[in-house]
Amino acid sequence: MKLWLEKIHLDLKVNWKLSRNQTTFKENYIVHLENKDGTFRSEIAPNIRYGETPEKIQQQFELWLKNTDIEKIKNEKELTLKLDKTPLFHSLRFGIESAFLSSFAKHEGESLGEFLKLPRPILVDTSFSMPILPVNEIAAYLAPITRFSSLKIKVNAETAEDMLSEIKKHTNVKLRVDANEDWKDLDAFFRFQETLKGMNIELIEQPFPSSMHQEYKELKKNTPYKILADESIEDIGNFTELAMQFHAVNIKLMKTGSLIKARDFILEAKRHNMTTMMGCMIETSIGNSYGMLFGGMVEYVDLDGFLLVKDEPFHLITEKNGTLKLLDQ
Repeated sequence: MKLWLEKIHLDLKVNWKLSRNQTTFKENYIVHLENKDGTFRSEIAPNIRYGETPEKIQQQFELWLKNTDIEKIKNEKELTLKLDKTPLFHSLRFGIESAFLSSFAKHEGESLGEFLKLPRPILVDTSFSMPILPVNEIAAYLAPITRFSSLKIKVNAETAEDMLSEIKKHTNVKLRVDANEDWKDLDAFFRFQETLKGMNIELIEQPFPSSMHQEYKELKKNTPYKILADESIEDIGNFTELAMQFHAVNIKLMKTGSLIKARDFILEAKRHNMTTMMGCMIETSIGNSYGMLFGGMVEYVDLDGFLLVKDEPFHLITEKNGTLKLLDQ
Protein backbone atom coordinates (compact mmCIF):
# COMPACT_ATOMS: atom_id res chain seq x y z
CA MET A 1 0.00 0.00 0.00
CA LYS A 2 1.23 3.50 -0.85
CA LEU A 3 -0.07 6.87 0.32
CA TRP A 4 1.46 10.12 -0.89
CA LEU A 5 0.75 13.80 -1.53
CA GLU A 6 1.19 15.67 -4.80
CA LYS A 7 1.40 19.45 -4.46
CA ILE A 8 -0.42 21.36 -7.21
CA HIS A 9 -0.36 25.04 -8.11
CA LEU A 10 -3.70 26.45 -9.21
CA ASP A 11 -3.88 29.84 -10.90
CA LEU A 12 -7.25 31.50 -10.40
CA LYS A 13 -9.38 33.28 -12.97
CA VAL A 14 -9.58 36.42 -10.81
CA ASN A 15 -7.93 38.04 -7.84
CA TRP A 16 -9.79 36.20 -5.08
CA LYS A 17 -10.40 38.91 -2.49
CA LEU A 18 -12.29 38.28 0.75
CA SER A 19 -12.71 40.47 3.80
CA ARG A 20 -9.61 38.91 5.40
CA ASN A 21 -7.19 38.17 2.52
CA GLN A 22 -6.72 37.92 -1.23
CA THR A 23 -4.81 35.74 -3.68
CA THR A 24 -4.43 35.00 -7.38
CA PHE A 25 -3.48 31.35 -6.87
CA LYS A 26 -3.91 28.40 -4.54
CA GLU A 27 -1.56 25.59 -3.59
CA ASN A 28 -3.45 22.40 -2.82
CA TYR A 29 -2.49 18.76 -2.51
CA ILE A 30 -3.84 15.73 -4.30
CA VAL A 31 -3.88 12.65 -2.07
CA HIS A 32 -2.95 9.40 -3.80
CA LEU A 33 -3.73 6.03 -2.23
CA GLU A 34 -2.63 2.90 -4.05
CA ASN A 35 -3.55 -0.59 -2.90
CA LYS A 36 -4.70 -3.92 -4.30
CA ASP A 37 -8.14 -2.50 -5.15
CA GLY A 38 -6.78 0.34 -7.28
CA THR A 39 -5.61 3.96 -7.07
CA PHE A 40 -7.79 6.49 -5.26
CA ARG A 41 -7.52 10.27 -5.15
CA SER A 42 -8.72 13.03 -2.90
CA GLU A 43 -7.74 16.64 -2.27
CA ILE A 44 -6.47 18.91 0.48
CA ALA A 45 -7.29 22.62 0.20
CA PRO A 46 -5.48 24.44 3.04
CA ASN A 47 -7.22 27.49 4.49
CA ILE A 48 -5.30 30.17 6.35
CA ARG A 49 -8.40 30.97 8.45
CA TYR A 50 -7.76 27.70 10.28
CA GLY A 51 -3.98 28.07 10.47
CA GLU A 52 -3.39 25.74 7.53
CA THR A 53 -0.56 26.28 5.05
CA PRO A 54 0.87 23.88 2.46
CA GLU A 55 4.11 23.66 4.43
CA LYS A 56 2.34 22.75 7.68
CA ILE A 57 0.13 20.25 5.85
CA GLN A 58 3.20 18.50 4.43
CA GLN A 59 4.87 18.38 7.85
CA GLN A 60 1.78 16.96 9.57
CA PHE A 61 1.25 14.39 6.84
CA GLU A 62 4.84 13.13 7.00
CA LEU A 63 4.68 12.85 10.79
CA TRP A 64 1.33 11.02 10.68
CA LEU A 65 2.58 8.64 8.00
CA LYS A 66 5.77 7.95 9.96
CA ASN A 67 3.77 7.08 13.09
CA THR A 68 1.00 5.10 11.37
CA ASP A 69 1.08 1.58 9.99
CA ILE A 70 -1.28 2.18 7.08
CA GLU A 71 -1.20 -1.52 6.16
CA LYS A 72 -3.34 -2.18 9.24
CA ILE A 73 -6.10 0.19 8.08
CA LYS A 74 -8.64 -2.26 6.70
CA ASN A 75 -12.01 -0.70 7.60
CA GLU A 76 -13.78 2.47 8.67
CA LYS A 77 -13.31 1.82 12.41
CA GLU A 78 -9.55 1.31 12.11
CA LEU A 79 -9.26 4.38 9.90
CA THR A 80 -11.07 6.58 12.42
CA LEU A 81 -8.88 5.31 15.25
CA LYS A 82 -5.71 6.10 13.32
CA LEU A 83 -6.93 9.57 12.33
CA ASP A 84 -8.12 10.43 15.82
CA LYS A 85 -4.83 9.37 17.39
CA THR A 86 -2.97 12.46 16.13
CA PRO A 87 -4.33 16.02 15.85
CA LEU A 88 -4.54 16.84 12.14
CA PHE A 89 -5.59 19.90 10.21
CA HIS A 90 -9.18 19.52 9.04
CA SER A 91 -8.35 19.54 5.34
CA LEU A 92 -5.55 17.00 5.77
CA ARG A 93 -7.79 14.69 7.76
CA PHE A 94 -10.45 14.92 5.06
CA GLY A 95 -7.96 14.16 2.30
CA ILE A 96 -6.68 11.03 4.00
CA GLU A 97 -10.08 9.79 5.16
CA SER A 98 -11.84 10.24 1.83
CA ALA A 99 -9.14 8.41 -0.12
CA PHE A 100 -9.36 5.43 2.25
CA LEU A 101 -13.17 5.44 2.27
CA SER A 102 -13.17 5.42 -1.52
CA SER A 103 -10.98 2.32 -1.44
CA PHE A 104 -13.24 0.61 1.13
CA ALA A 105 -16.25 1.28 -1.07
CA LYS A 106 -14.49 -0.17 -4.12
CA HIS A 107 -13.52 -3.26 -2.10
CA GLU A 108 -17.20 -3.77 -1.16
CA GLY A 109 -18.33 -3.29 -4.77
CA GLU A 110 -20.23 -0.11 -3.94
CA SER A 111 -20.11 3.51 -4.95
CA LEU A 112 -18.84 5.80 -2.22
CA GLY A 113 -22.31 7.27 -1.81
CA GLU A 114 -23.77 3.80 -1.32
CA PHE A 115 -21.00 2.93 1.14
CA LEU A 116 -21.79 6.06 3.19
CA LYS A 117 -25.55 5.42 2.90
CA LEU A 118 -26.17 8.78 1.24
CA PRO A 119 -29.20 9.53 -0.93
CA ARG A 120 -28.63 8.88 -4.61
CA PRO A 121 -26.57 11.72 -6.18
CA ILE A 122 -28.60 14.17 -8.23
CA LEU A 123 -27.95 17.01 -10.63
CA VAL A 124 -27.57 20.15 -8.52
CA ASP A 125 -27.62 23.88 -9.16
CA THR A 126 -24.69 25.74 -7.68
CA SER A 127 -24.27 29.39 -6.91
CA PHE A 128 -21.34 31.19 -8.49
CA SER A 129 -19.08 33.41 -6.39
CA MET A 130 -17.94 36.99 -6.81
CA PRO A 131 -14.93 38.26 -4.86
CA ILE A 132 -14.78 41.78 -3.43
CA LEU A 133 -14.44 43.98 -6.49
CA PRO A 134 -14.25 47.69 -7.31
CA VAL A 135 -17.71 48.86 -8.31
CA ASN A 136 -16.57 49.71 -11.84
CA GLU A 137 -15.56 46.06 -12.45
CA ILE A 138 -18.83 44.46 -11.37
CA ALA A 139 -20.75 44.71 -14.65
CA ALA A 140 -17.94 43.01 -16.58
CA TYR A 141 -17.70 40.23 -13.98
CA LEU A 142 -21.45 39.56 -14.12
CA ALA A 143 -21.78 39.55 -17.91
CA PRO A 144 -20.48 35.99 -18.58
CA ILE A 145 -22.21 34.32 -15.60
CA THR A 146 -25.86 35.13 -16.26
CA ARG A 147 -26.62 31.40 -16.53
CA PHE A 148 -26.37 30.92 -12.76
CA SER A 149 -29.61 31.25 -10.80
CA SER A 150 -27.85 32.46 -7.65
CA LEU A 151 -24.67 34.35 -6.87
CA LYS A 152 -22.54 34.29 -3.73
CA ILE A 153 -21.25 37.80 -3.17
CA LYS A 154 -18.15 38.24 -1.02
CA VAL A 155 -18.37 41.52 0.88
CA ASN A 156 -16.79 43.49 3.67
CA ALA A 157 -18.41 46.05 5.94
CA GLU A 158 -16.78 48.96 4.13
CA THR A 159 -17.83 48.26 0.54
CA ALA A 160 -20.85 45.92 0.80
CA GLU A 161 -23.52 48.57 0.31
CA ASP A 162 -21.89 50.01 -2.81
CA MET A 163 -21.20 46.57 -4.29
CA LEU A 164 -24.73 45.30 -3.80
CA SER A 165 -26.26 48.52 -5.07
CA GLU A 166 -24.26 48.13 -8.28
CA ILE A 167 -25.10 44.42 -8.59
CA LYS A 168 -28.81 45.27 -8.34
CA LYS A 169 -28.47 47.36 -11.51
CA HIS A 170 -27.34 44.35 -13.54
CA THR A 171 -29.15 41.28 -12.20
CA ASN A 172 -32.11 40.15 -10.14
CA VAL A 173 -30.92 36.59 -9.45
CA LYS A 174 -30.86 35.32 -5.88
CA LEU A 175 -27.95 36.71 -3.86
CA ARG A 176 -26.07 34.94 -1.09
CA VAL A 177 -24.20 37.64 0.80
CA ASP A 178 -21.01 36.28 2.41
CA ALA A 179 -19.26 38.60 4.88
CA ASN A 180 -16.59 36.19 6.16
CA GLU A 181 -16.95 37.59 9.72
CA ASP A 182 -16.18 41.22 8.80
CA TRP A 183 -18.84 43.06 10.85
CA LYS A 184 -17.91 43.66 14.48
CA ASP A 185 -20.90 45.77 15.53
CA LEU A 186 -24.52 44.62 15.64
CA ASP A 187 -26.05 48.07 15.18
CA ALA A 188 -23.86 48.71 12.16
CA PHE A 189 -25.08 45.49 10.61
CA PHE A 190 -28.71 46.40 11.31
CA ARG A 191 -28.11 49.66 9.43
CA PHE A 192 -26.58 47.70 6.56
CA GLN A 193 -29.46 45.24 6.29
CA GLU A 194 -31.86 48.18 5.89
CA THR A 195 -30.09 48.93 2.59
CA LEU A 196 -30.97 45.46 1.28
CA LYS A 197 -34.69 46.14 0.90
CA GLY A 198 -35.88 45.38 -2.61
CA MET A 199 -32.95 43.09 -3.36
CA ASN A 200 -33.35 39.37 -4.00
CA ILE A 201 -31.43 38.24 -0.90
CA GLU A 202 -31.52 34.47 -0.47
CA LEU A 203 -29.35 34.34 2.66
CA ILE A 204 -26.59 36.13 4.56
CA GLU A 205 -23.55 34.13 5.56
CA GLN A 206 -21.48 34.66 8.73
CA PRO A 207 -21.61 38.45 9.15
CA PHE A 208 -19.84 38.44 12.56
CA PRO A 209 -16.86 36.55 13.99
CA SER A 210 -17.79 33.10 15.26
CA SER A 211 -17.13 34.23 18.84
CA MET A 212 -20.03 36.74 18.83
CA HIS A 213 -22.69 34.32 20.06
CA GLN A 214 -24.99 36.87 21.69
CA GLU A 215 -24.95 39.15 18.66
CA TYR A 216 -25.99 36.24 16.46
CA LYS A 217 -28.85 35.37 18.79
CA GLU A 218 -30.05 38.97 18.71
CA LEU A 219 -29.68 39.14 14.93
CA LYS A 220 -31.66 35.97 14.35
CA LYS A 221 -34.58 37.46 16.29
CA ASN A 222 -34.47 40.74 14.38
CA THR A 223 -33.75 40.03 10.75
CA PRO A 224 -36.00 39.23 7.79
CA TYR A 225 -33.14 37.27 6.20
CA LYS A 226 -31.91 33.72 6.57
CA ILE A 227 -28.60 33.76 8.46
CA LEU A 228 -26.12 31.03 7.55
CA ALA A 229 -23.26 29.71 9.71
CA ASP A 230 -19.92 28.99 8.07
CA GLU A 231 -16.91 29.74 10.26
CA SER A 232 -19.07 28.98 13.34
CA ILE A 233 -19.03 25.27 12.53
CA GLU A 234 -15.85 23.29 11.94
CA ASP A 235 -15.18 19.71 13.03
CA ILE A 236 -17.30 20.17 16.17
CA GLY A 237 -20.84 21.46 16.07
CA ASN A 238 -23.14 22.24 19.01
CA PHE A 239 -26.40 22.31 17.10
CA THR A 240 -28.51 23.29 20.07
CA GLU A 241 -26.42 26.44 20.32
CA LEU A 242 -26.12 26.93 16.56
CA ALA A 243 -29.89 26.74 16.12
CA MET A 244 -30.29 29.71 18.49
CA GLN A 245 -27.91 31.77 16.36
CA PHE A 246 -28.55 30.70 12.77
CA HIS A 247 -31.24 29.47 10.42
CA ALA A 248 -28.86 27.36 8.33
CA VAL A 249 -25.36 25.85 8.27
CA ASN A 250 -22.72 25.64 5.56
CA ILE A 251 -21.00 22.26 5.72
CA LYS A 252 -17.58 22.16 4.06
CA LEU A 253 -15.66 18.92 3.88
CA MET A 254 -12.34 20.72 4.26
CA LYS A 255 -13.39 22.09 7.65
CA THR A 256 -15.39 19.17 9.05
CA GLY A 257 -12.42 17.00 8.11
CA SER A 258 -14.62 14.02 7.37
CA LEU A 259 -17.22 12.69 4.97
CA ILE A 260 -18.73 10.74 7.85
CA LYS A 261 -18.94 13.78 10.09
CA ALA A 262 -20.37 15.93 7.29
CA ARG A 263 -23.16 13.40 6.76
CA ASP A 264 -23.91 13.31 10.48
CA PHE A 265 -23.81 17.11 10.77
CA ILE A 266 -26.36 17.49 7.98
CA LEU A 267 -28.70 15.05 9.68
CA GLU A 268 -28.20 16.76 13.05
CA ALA A 269 -28.90 20.18 11.54
CA LYS A 270 -32.16 18.91 10.12
CA ARG A 271 -33.14 17.54 13.52
CA HIS A 272 -32.77 21.11 14.78
CA ASN A 273 -34.92 22.48 11.94
CA MET A 274 -31.97 24.11 10.21
CA THR A 275 -31.49 24.16 6.48
CA THR A 276 -28.16 23.04 5.04
CA MET A 277 -25.66 24.00 2.39
CA MET A 278 -22.81 21.94 0.98
CA GLY A 279 -20.01 24.41 0.37
CA CYS A 280 -16.34 24.26 -0.55
CA MET A 281 -13.02 26.01 -0.51
CA ILE A 282 -11.23 26.77 -3.79
CA GLU A 283 -10.70 23.19 -4.94
CA THR A 284 -10.37 21.24 -8.13
CA SER A 285 -13.13 18.97 -9.35
CA ILE A 286 -11.54 16.16 -7.31
CA GLY A 287 -12.39 17.89 -4.05
CA ASN A 288 -15.72 19.19 -5.32
CA SER A 289 -16.70 15.71 -6.54
CA TYR A 290 -16.86 14.56 -2.93
CA GLY A 291 -19.15 17.46 -2.07
CA MET A 292 -21.39 16.48 -4.98
CA LEU A 293 -22.22 13.23 -3.18
CA PHE A 294 -24.33 15.22 -0.71
CA GLY A 295 -26.50 16.94 -3.33
CA GLY A 296 -29.50 14.83 -2.37
CA MET A 297 -29.26 15.80 1.31
CA VAL A 298 -28.94 19.61 1.29
CA GLU A 299 -31.12 22.54 0.30
CA TYR A 300 -28.30 24.74 -1.04
CA VAL A 301 -25.19 23.88 -3.05
CA ASP A 302 -22.15 26.13 -3.35
CA LEU A 303 -19.64 23.95 -5.18
CA ASP A 304 -18.10 26.36 -7.64
CA GLY A 305 -14.53 26.06 -6.37
CA PHE A 306 -13.36 24.23 -9.50
CA LEU A 307 -15.01 26.87 -11.70
CA LEU A 308 -12.78 29.56 -10.19
CA VAL A 309 -9.60 27.71 -11.23
CA LYS A 310 -7.94 28.67 -14.49
CA ASP A 311 -7.40 25.55 -16.63
CA GLU A 312 -8.92 23.14 -14.06
CA PRO A 313 -6.93 19.93 -14.61
CA PHE A 314 -9.20 16.99 -13.74
CA HIS A 315 -12.61 17.57 -15.37
CA LEU A 316 -14.64 15.31 -13.07
CA ILE A 317 -17.67 17.63 -13.02
CA THR A 318 -19.47 19.33 -15.86
CA GLU A 319 -21.43 22.56 -15.52
CA LYS A 320 -24.22 23.62 -17.85
CA ASN A 321 -26.51 26.56 -17.16
CA GLY A 322 -25.41 26.51 -13.53
CA THR A 323 -26.23 22.84 -13.07
CA LEU A 324 -23.48 20.43 -12.03
CA LYS A 325 -23.14 16.83 -13.11
CA LEU A 326 -20.68 14.41 -11.51
CA LEU A 327 -18.87 12.24 -14.03
CA ASP A 328 -17.60 8.77 -13.27
CA GLN A 329 -14.20 8.81 -11.63
